[in-house]
This record gives sequence, structure tokens and C-alpha cells, in this order.
Amino acid sequence: MKTPCKLIIVLCMAILLTGCWDLIELDQYFFISTIGIDTYNPEENAADEVEREVEGNEISKENRFVVTYVAPDLRAIGKNATSDKPRIVMASISSNPYETTKELATRTTRNFTFRHTKVVLLGEEIAKNREYMKEILDNLGRHDQLSRKLNVLVVKGTAKEVINIEDPFEPETGYLINQIIGKKQGSSRYNDMVLEEILTELYFSGNALFPRAIPGKGEVKVGGSGIVKDFKLVGWLEDAENISAMFLMNRVSTAVINIVHENAIVPYVITNSHTKNHVTMDGDKIKYTVNITTEGYIQQYKLGAKEKITDQKTIMNIENELEDTLSKQIRATFNKLQKEFKVDALGLGRNISKYNPKLWDDIKDDWEDIFPDIEFEINVDARLRRIGMTK
Repeated sequence: MKTPCKLIIVLCMAILLTGCWDLIELDQYFFISTIGIDTYNPEENAADEVEREVEGNEISKENRFVVTYVAPDLRAIGKNATSDKPRIVMASISSNPYETTKELATRTTRNFTFRHTKVVLLGEEIAKNREYMKEILDNLGRHDQLSRKLNVLVVKGTAKEVINIEDPFEPETGYLINQIIGKKQGSSRYNDMVLEEILTELYFSGNALFPRAIPGKGEVKVGGSGIVKDFKLVGWLEDAENISAMFLMNRVSTAVINIVHENAIVPYVITNSHTKNHVTMDGDKIKYTVNITTEGYIQQYKLGAKEKITDQKTIMNIENELEDTLSKQIRATFNKLQKEFKVDALGLGRNISKYNPKLWDDIKDDWEDIFPDIEFEINVDARLRRIGMTK
């Protein structure tokens, strides 16, 4: 009995102690954190060295994109750093994003890995091109290394403009944007939908709200949304409008709503929110009803006000004003999507198909024409739980 046991132990040791024959050292990798995609314009890109093709590699009519990769420079990490640059930026002109990896591989000894990619930035001109969007999003959905939880943003401008900005606190673009979206202090001014959620909406209807990035002077802002209709960018939701959209999609974790009470601007900080919606038939017309319940506190009032914030009547008045303000803001945003852009970018059709499949079977073929005329009803119940310190 001892011999078989010894043999088994030897075999297990041979398996467990085997070295990695294909081991690649960490410093031989490019850990791509950010992918930026813009349209290629020969006149605009001709003088840009980072996007210029190597000598002998001709630019063909099929080259449509400028794809930029950003990776942290591992040589700048640690006590014995050999580089003072925190990141490496590489770019190539290509006919598709997949080709970019192959082309850039001819310029470096390092291996590309996308398992740590945080952000994909789509330039505004890319997003306005329906066919480009279909190709790129299909590429992202099929990529075997990209996480389905990565952030895909439409840029108001070009992806290159955002990438060129080096934030003093976090110069690595992908980590910067990922941290902005991940924290809870944005008051729902930005859209936090990730690739998986966006693809779900696009597969269903071709419509979605994309998070938006805006390049500024030395800083990057994440706020608002890009309205995509039939795979094409058609407009924007600004920061305040994005809050309303997040309410309609039941995605608000925190938000700030300002009201004017007794000639003072009173910020109501939402700490909890829940949205319930349902669709019914009212005669031959569809009715979309949204019920929102919020809880929060008053961040400031004003000294010497005639109405004391501790009075129950004052609290009720503020709650009523909050409900009225929030209702008007949400109605205005829904009206913009419904009447101005005529696009169901909130996933309403998908919800109907899930919770009322019989109704959806009757209307799905004409939903694009039906949506702009459905009746919308909004009910808000705002509760003021705390008023802060008064003395």
C-alpha cells in the first residue's frame, strides 16, 4: 500500500511544482487602461506625430479610425523608478480597432493585455456615425479580454482631447474616469451605465443613454449623457437632465435638488430613492405612470428666516415644493426624449416586454411611432427626514 501512495505523491508534486514555461514578466506588458477611438481625418491628423504611420506604411481609404491606447508606465513605479512619466500613450490609424493592436505590436517588444481596461472613449464624430458605432460596439461585445463592466463614454469633442489631459492627482485617464464614476458624490449628474447595460439596451432597440465625458482646461468632467437613437448620437442630456433620467430608470443613489423657499435657495440632499413605474392602456392610448419616493435632508436654509425650519408647517411646505420641482424637472426631461428626439432611451419598451409581454406583442412593431404619443404621469413623494443642526 505504501508504494502506490508514494507514487501518487510524486505525481502530484510533478504537477504542482511545474514551472510556467510561458511566463512573461510584468514589465513586458502594456496594461491598457484606456482606449480612445476617433475618426481619422487626413488634414487634422497629418501633423500629429503620435498618430503618424511608420515610413512605408501607406494610408488607404479603408483607414477610418485613430485608436489610442493608454497604459501606466511600470518603470515609473517604486523606489528605483527609471522613468518620470506616469503613463505611455500609443496611437495608430487603422480600419478597425482590432487591427490597431496588431499594427502597434510591430512597434514594441511588449505584449498588450486588456484585462485591466477601465474606460473606452468614443469621439463625438464616431458616435454620430451609425455604421461606425455598430462595428465598434460589436467589437467591444465580442472582445475576450474586455470586462463587461467597463465604462464606455461618448466624448463631447474627441477622445484624444480627453486623453491629452493629465490630471495632477490621477494622470492615468482610465483610472481617473473610473474613479469619478465609482464614487458616490456626483449627485447622479453623471450616468453610471457600464458596457453590459448599454449593450442590453442596444441589442433590444438600438437606443441608449451613454455616459458623457467633456474635456476642459486641464481637467476632465464626467457629466450628463449622450442620447443614442438607432445606434447614432442625436443629442445630449445635460447634468440636471441626467438626474431626471436616472430617477426614471431607478438609478439614483444620491442627488441634490434645489428649491427656492422664502427667497432662499434650499438644497435637498437625497439619501434614498425608489422608483416604481407601470404601463397601462387608457382606452386606446398607452399611459406611463411613474411613482417616486425620496428621503433626504436639508443642507442649508438661512439665518433669521421668518419661517423656522423646525416648524412642522415649514417642513410640509418644503416637501410640497420639492415634489413640485422634482415633478417638473422629470417631466421636462421625459418630454425632451419623447417629443424632441422621439426616442425611448430609458428602456421603457424593454420593461413592457418583460412585465407585460402580451401588450408588447401588440405594440412592438409600432413602438417607435407609439412612444412619442404615450401619456406620461409623474407622482413624487418627497420626505424631509433631517434638517441639520440649527443651533
